[in-house]
Amino acid sequence: MPDNTDITSLSADHLVKTVRSGEEPLTILKGVSLHIKRGESVAIVGASGSGKSTLLGILAGLDLPSEGEVTLLEQPMRGLDEDQRAAIRAGGVAFVFQNFHLLQGLTALENVMLPLEIVGKKNADKEATGLLHSVGLADRLAHYPSQLSGGEQQRVALARAFAGQPEILFADEPTGNLDRATGEQVESLLFRLNEESSTTLVLVTHDDRLAQRCDRRLKMTDGVLEEIA
Repeated sequence: MPDNTDITSLSADHLVKTVRSGEEPLTILKGVSLHIKRGESVAIVGASGSGKSTLLGILAGLDLPSEGEVTLLEQPMRGLDEDQRAAIRAGGVAFVFQNFHLLQGLTALENVMLPLEIVGKKNADKEATGLLHSVGLADRLAHYPSQLSGGEQQRVALARAFAGQPEILFADEPTGNLDRATGEQVESLLFRLNEESSTTLVLVTHDDRLAQRCDRRLKMTDGVLEEIA
């Protein structure tokens, strides 16, 4: 069998991102390059305003660089429109955000079922139920997000993210809105699910303790990315 660890899930070459700020251009990313192998977990740390969330958005194809190239799941993103980039993400990318991004009009079960239904899974309800059981929410299936605590909402978000069996998961400050104890529970769950699924994890965080659980740590400082030994 081929060694999947030699396969690159994500690469970026000389990314530059410049935006207009008043009369002057503001360069947010300054020649960022990185290569992430399949199954790796990589943390990007840095202070607020350092450019790490901008980088995450570009790596995931949610935004475009001013210069440079991103290859996501072996697909070059250069020249693709939003629909084409979305099609690549639909084939193997999931997200977990600081603010959960659950659909308020759907129950926990329905939120997790949604990505399964989109790809035509016939037993979406059964799979979603199993995922919610695995994150400790067996008794919250019929609850709406407003009826759940922050930690419970993030567990639903994790179940939804892993429902589609993504090849790569982008997590942007996944414990940022949680108290320390709840954040540690969600953190442990994230890494457990990620290990069980052999998913590539790209994690943006200001929490160095969380970052240290990853295989590699990268630090963003004023738009420049460097590896932490």
